[in-house]
Amino acid sequence: MTDPITSKYDTTPLPEGDGDDKPSPDHDKHLDGLVPTDKVAWTKPPSFNDDPKDIGSDGGSEETPQNYTASGDFKIDPSTLRTAETSMLTEAKGGVEKYEEVRKKVMAVKGTVFGQGAVVTETKGEMHTSLASGYDPSAGKHSHPNPFAESAEKFAQDINPAQERALLQVGTALEKLGEYIALLNHAGQVYGHTDRKSNFPAPPAK
Repeated sequence: MTDPITSKYDTTPLPEGDGDDKPSPDHDKHLDGLVPTDKVAWTKPPSFNDDPKDIGSDGGSEETPQNYTASGDFKIDPSTLRTAETSMLTEAKGGVEKYEEVRKKVMAVKGTVFGQGAVVTETKGEMHTSLASGYDPSAGKHSHPNPFAESAEKFAQDINPAQERALLQVGTALEKLGEYIALLNHAGQVYGHTDRKSNFPAPPAK
């Protein structure tokens, strides 16, 4: 036996545990039903010349116009807004493509990738089809569980939910980005609608 080598880079390479091997809160949970399937609905943003759609209320208290505080002057540049929106939409497409690539990969291999259910196949002796000399009834291929299969199964019971929760967080973040882009587009459409309606009424007949 040799003495352990002390690393000059990390003096404590392993965490100092208390010996209490508690499973994670998500141990053996199946969270794949919560993992979203994301896609980008727009190839290009809808025009600001389109009338805005009602996106509903957030459920908060409604204020009457007399309770509103008048805002100061503001300026909007639809061209700059559209450029920023298009740029974010391009980034969102790239993010969704990578997310979907990882999500599909995880879902496809999570049941076996860590060695769950692994077996070892061994060939013993030489097979004979008759009772000729040298016949061994135990000869042939034999399969038995891999020694690491049990520990792989236990590891998967913690790591699979952790992966699924990470996918849930990333997928939800991408969905929120999509909602933000949609709100930017809605703001542009609201401005365009307001601008089209901002005209003087027809003069009186007399």
